[in-house]
Amino acid sequence: MISYEEFEQIVVKILERDIASNQDQKSAIQAGLNQSLFIVAGPGSGKTTVIVLKILKYLFVDDVEPEEIVATTFTRKAADELTSRILDWGYKIKDYLLNEGMNKGYEFEKIRKIAHIDFNQILTGTVDSVAQDLLRVNRQPGTNLPNVIESFVTESAMTNVGLYRNDRYLNEDLQKYLGELKGRDKIKNPSMMSQMILSIKNKMYYDVVDMDEIRQTSTDPGQIQVLDAIDEYEKELRGRNSIDFPMLEDLFLEKLENEEFEDFLSNVKIVLVDEYQDTNLLQEKIYFKIAEFAIRNGGNITVVGDDDQSLYRFRGATVDLFTNFPRRASESLGIYVNVINLKENYRSTENIINLCNHFAELDEKYQNARVSHKPPIVCPENNKGKNIPIIGLFRNTQEILARDLSNLISELINKGTVRRKVQ
Repeated sequence: MISYEEFEQIVVKILERDIASNQDQKSAIQAGLNQSLFIVAGPGSGKTTVIVLKILKYLFVDDVEPEEIVATTFTRKAADELTSRILDWGYKIKDYLLNEGMNKGYEFEKIRKIAHIDFNQILTGTVDSVAQDLLRVNRQPGTNLPNVIESFVTESAMTNVGLYRNDRYLNEDLQKYLGELKGRDKIKNPSMMSQMILSIKNKMYYDVVDMDEIRQTSTDPGQIQVLDAIDEYEKELRGRNSIDFPMLEDLFLEKLENEEFEDFLSNVKIVLVDEYQDTNLLQEKIYFKIAEFAIRNGGNITVVGDDDQSLYRFRGATVDLFTNFPRRASESLGIYVNVINLKENYRSTENIINLCNHFAELDEKYQNARVSHKPPIVCPENNKGKNIPIIGLFRNTQEILARDLSNLISELINKGTVRRKVQ
């Protein structure tokens, strides 16, 4: 539709984002349609800018249709922010091109293509919301979509069905088994038992564990009780046409593997995943299955994240899936993945950046869990020397900290200065 050079000029002029000055960002945005990327994005490195401009580059430069793009991130808030930025910047570029087209005499077909770009057709969201959207669109006539229940409902269901039914919570083998997991003698509290069994169930889903195989090989009666509780919980939910979020992702993968989303899979070209360091094995299988069709359709898979910011191991995330992504994608999809490090931090002062680099390198054993040959975070030249004063407040409770911080802000606003108190 337009050249990359023209796209870059518009980004600088209209969005005031000088991507040409950062070669790493430019390489990530400019990469070809069929080039898969592994983008290691350090803190404050402009990863959202890169993701959004990469998507808009696909639309305006590569002529990719909006409905051929799926972009996910880890939280609903981040997904909403991504969508908002795509719409804001996308329409600014679109309006500019339409005005320019009239002035410069663009061909009618080019103007028509620009005018018909609908950014709302880009499939954005969390992996769970994407799953729900595709299940809804591809629902068979006369069938009802399963209701996805929240975590507080799952605990109640497990307690009532998996534990209270048949008085399983009184089973000593179960109490002892759960107690051993906690390093205690026995767990007898039904609420705690419910939480632990749900955690075990979710972990097995996220790690793609075959529960039937465990049942067949297990010699621990307490473990069998856990599997029985999970089985009754799942049967109860399915009997009510309900599932929880791990079950939703498992169902989504099953339908992807059966190629039930024909229209989506036959068209998808771009798979872009943010916060990939928080991905679990089940989600990786989902992304790789979609990517299989995207690559077949001439597109790519691009993942963005930072191994130093992996937070969700309790949800099955393993940083190894991120750090080893190029190899795992190559083995599963038969592709070459280009590695790009976004290392310039535009958010922090030079002293903070130096502190973070030093802290990340303190533990030698920790280095084995990081991306191989990962470069340190860099302070841009125009930010060097801007060492803004930093204050640290340390209090015994959040309430005291909130009170003292509020008083400090009030004095700064009203008086302009704060008298130093010597303890």
